Amino acid sequence: MKSIKSKIIVFSILATLIPSAGLGILSFQQNETMINENVTRELRAMSNYAGREADLWVKEQILVARDLSTSISTSKILIEGLSIESQTQKTELAAQQRALEFYLKSVYRRLENVLELTVVDVEGEIIASNVASPFSVKLSQSWPEDASIQGDILNSPQWSKDYATAVFSVSVPILSIDDYILGALIVTFDMRDIQSSLKDKAKSPPGEVLLLDQAGNIMLTSAIGIPGANKSVSFDTDTMKRLQDNPGKYEIFLGPLQEKVVGLAYVSEKPSVTIIALRNYESIYSTWEQQRDLFAGLVGIMIFIVAAIAFRMSHAIVAPLQKLISATERIVKGDLNVELNNSQDDEIGQLTQRFNQMTDKLRQNQLEINAASAAMQKKNQLLETLSVTDSLTGLYNRNKLNVILSDQLARYGRNKRPFAVLMIDVDYFKSLNDNLGHVAGDEVIAAVAKKISQSIRNVDFAARYGGDEFIVILTETSVNEAEKTAERIRMQVADVHCSSLNKMLSVTLSIGIIQSEPEDISLTMLLSRVDSALYQAKHAGRNQVYCVTPKSRVKQQQHS
Repeated sequence: MKSIKSKIIVFSILATLIPSAGLGILSFQQNETMINENVTRELRAMSNYAGREADLWVKEQILVARDLSTSISTSKILIEGLSIESQTQKTELAAQQRALEFYLKSVYRRLENVLELTVVDVEGEIIASNVASPFSVKLSQSWPEDASIQGDILNSPQWSKDYATAVFSVSVPILSIDDYILGALIVTFDMRDIQSSLKDKAKSPPGEVLLLDQAGNIMLTSAIGIPGANKSVSFDTDTMKRLQDNPGKYEIFLGPLQEKVVGLAYVSEKPSVTIIALRNYESIYSTWEQQRDLFAGLVGIMIFIVAAIAFRMSHAIVAPLQKLISATERIVKGDLNVELNNSQDDEIGQLTQRFNQMTDKLRQNQLEINAASAAMQKKNQLLETLSVTDSLTGLYNRNKLNVILSDQLARYGRNKRPFAVLMIDVDYFKSLNDNLGHVAGDEVIAAVAKKISQSIRNVDFAARYGGDEFIVILTETSVNEAEKTAERIRMQVADVHCSSLNKMLSVTLSIGIIQSEPEDISLTMLLSRVDSALYQAKHAGRNQVYCVTPKSRVKQQQHS
């Protein structure tokens, strides 16, 4: 059970914490939402800018490739190299190829961001290139039909291990004088030329832009510190899929340097790249987190101050109440000699005064109750004794005997330890009672009962069964041991002094003994068996003990 002090302190803390924490959380949530919206807007602007720049750069390179194709198409060497058809002419292919390669190298020297110039025929076979091992570019399966329709075939940007940079290829058809497609000029550009254009250093908001290929590998980046165009640096597959499936949506993920970043992505079709704009998480939320921590610290200080004040106030209330509780506990334990000092004039002082008056009244009532209780206990003890004992002999009466026998049968059923039952009858008691009078008869009954009580143990029981008959229960006793006790009782009552006649009387007893058996399932069956044993003792001539041998022992004797 919580004390009043703890309830006051908890209430004070909650009264301070709930409003301040609620307003603080609401404020910080709104602030966080505004930050997210601003960052999202800035990242979208960066990605859109990078996308436009990439698109412009691609268009410029297509124009460059077309111009190259137009100028090269007028070359006699190129036309002759692509026009070889007969087997005899093909023997001259090697010479034509060397001349065409020399020509392409001479053109290449005049270009800045071009890595390769490669000429292929209509079958896609390489005719000549300015490099020994040209970059592998796969033309469309429907080439050259696509070329006649689309004009230029763009190949997705990808990483080149040979050049250690991202490359981008444009395929431009080479036409004859009568506009017949002879082949294609494949121009491979170095995409590092676009790196400086991904972000406007002066106007762009903080953050960086990354260009990723279709596999999620970083090809280019606007940041110097981020490793760009390195196949070993890529985004997690799940992160990449989440960004591509939710274009323009604000996300928090791990950046290329395994730092926590926020960013969004757009997928561009021409060229087929993923543009990711991102910012460092700490740079965005560090100030917000500092303010949040500062707010939490201030709230903690406020709670501490309020808790201290509440503790002092609650102590002023609870301390007197605790004294009253301690005094009340002493009263509950029976100590009524309690009196509290009263030095307050408030409600607690009035309560203390009434408490002292109550203890005075309780002390008076206790004296009266103790006197009445003592008298009542004496009467109860007398009633209890009368309810279970025979008034003449002082032995247990018939009702108590039934309870004792039931208990002994239950014990025997649990532990299987036998007990013995003796039924005792005073021989010729009716003649003695008629000849000597009822007073002498009662004296004989009382004397026999006394001798029986003196002859048994403290753990045994003796009861007056009715008239001149007695029942003795010997706990955990066999028939043989019970027989010795019966003989001792019979010898003890041989001579009884009668006070009313002032002479000794010779008294004999007939005793029947049985031992508890598993078949004794009721009091009636048990008493019937011991009554039968007593009848056998009387029938044999009285003044003797008759024992009923247990059935288990009889079976053992028969087997032996």
